[in-house]
Amino acid sequence: MILSLLLFSSLVHADPADDIAAQIQSWRAHRGIDTAPTIPASTYRAAMAGEIQKGIEVVENIKAAKGYGVAVFDLPIALMWQAITDEDHHAGRTPVHVSKTIAGTPRKSGRTIYQFMEIPLVTDRWWMVRIRYSTGLYTHTDGRAWELTWHDRNSDEEFHRTLNPSLMAEGMPVAWTKGAWLLVALDDGRTLLEYHTWSDPGGHVPVGPATRFAAGEVANALKVMEKIAKDHIPSCGGQFYRPDGQKL
Repeated sequence: MILSLLLFSSLVHADPADDIAAQIQSWRAHRGIDTAPTIPASTYRAAMAGEIQKGIEVVENIKAAKGYGVAVFDLPIALMWQAITDEDHHAGRTPVHVSKTIAGTPRKSGRTIYQFMEIPLVTDRWWMVRIRYSTGLYTHTDGRAWELTWHDRNSDEEFHRTLNPSLMAEGMPVAWTKGAWLLVALDDGRTLLEYHTWSDPGGHVPVGPATRFAAGEVANALKVMEKIAKDHIPSCGGQFYRPDGQKL
């Protein structure tokens, strides 16, 4: 009887953040990218308490580390997803100065986007990335987890020949970039966002300081997406798509 009461007590006081951390870890095989960092449960715990979290994961034998962030917002998952996938309206709302779909259907999986950022004191940077949605993860979690991944197309010479040369005339491309947005619908109606980016800016920018700068920008990116979800998406007339390709 005492053992049963102790077990019941431990279940009642179990921290939901520990469950979230364990679930996200168990989903790794179904995610659309294999670069997701291992984030401690304490980070999710702080995020669920209202604190935006950021960190760095060092990768052996690679100078560039992964920057990651976790936050929980009191907004539905579909609204946050729309904010993240509306790249054609990100310029001026995020740090990028140009952001547009150059191949595929805007806001739909498989598209390629071009983004350009003006950077003080160093050469401006641009990148082209292919965006994909993780249908397998969405299906495996019964629609609870929505993931967007990206991987650069900067070195795709055949793709370059199809583009307007003016897109590549200014600045220089980053060496490489990849990452993901993972959204999880919580039982209380809030949405947990996990964002990670792994990039080498190229050129003469030291990778170490650039990584630390990127980690700080991750936290800002989370805040920006919340603002876009609140201020822009309700009046946006664009067509959006779920991770399984169905229209929102």
